[in-house]
Amino acid sequence: MVLEVAVNVQADAIVTFNLRDYAKVSDMFNITVINPVEALRSVRNG
Repeated sequence: MVLEVAVNVQADAIVTFNLRDYAKVSDMFNITVINPVEALRSVRNG
């Protein structure tokens, strides 16, 4: 369901602790999959 919504809204990224289940998403749908720590670092560093 998360992937379906991300694709439908043309999201740039999915933020999740469950990286293993989304391993192929980046290649298939051009959506970055990152964990919450990486997302926070990205927001803080601009």
